[in-house]
Amino acid sequence: MTEEVAKKNKNETLSKISEKASGLLFELITDIPGSLYTPIQNPDDKARLLAQRAAWKSATVSTSLSIPAGITGILTAIPDIAAIWKIQAQLVADIAACYGKLALLNREAMVWCLFRHSAASLLRDVAVRTGSRIVVQKLSSAAIKAILAKIGAKVSSKLLGKTILRAIPAIGALGNGMYAFYDTLEVGKTAAAYFRAIADQDTPPEDENPEDLELPF
Repeated sequence: MTEEVAKKNKNETLSKISEKASGLLFELITDIPGSLYTPIQNPDDKARLLAQRAAWKSATVSTSLSIPAGITGILTAIPDIAAIWKIQAQLVADIAACYGKLALLNREAMVWCLFRHSAASLLRDVAVRTGSRIVVQKLSSAAIKAILAKIGAKVSSKLLGKTILRAIPAIGALGNGMYAFYDTLEVGKTAAAYFRAIADQDTPPEDENPEDLELPF
């Protein structure tokens, strides 16, 4: 009976974590950030630089965080994880601005850029390929929330796994920082590829492979 109660409590807690994470994500993608950048001649180079800066910033934030002990304690870490998502969302907006496509950054495009590399299987309803481009589809709020709920559940599972590393703080902090760095670079790659393809759609290269989007990294 004790094991059953413990399992029930764990499932309820994970459900709360997932709900909180998906709620924060919905707020994030609904409030698309602006950007101080303007279209430039060589946006690929700028996108690379912006991604590297954002990656170091995310790594610094992540390294300073510690996952509280216990499953319930993870709830207090979600807002801190959201801080990294905000850094990444701003990166996407800045890259879009450098390519002159900030006006095309909607919530569906934001979800695609933020999670395409880590949760591609959950985003099949978000984007479709047309030739050399990835086109995001307009989704209802209910559909967006359903996708974010799945992403929230995935994030919750990862956070639960990281509680094990808390027994070795230095290793845990380093691992979290390295992952945040990598994760943010991948967000930058996806955003650059996406907005560059849009910018180039009127004059696609003759030898472009329609099956791949070339990454500028």
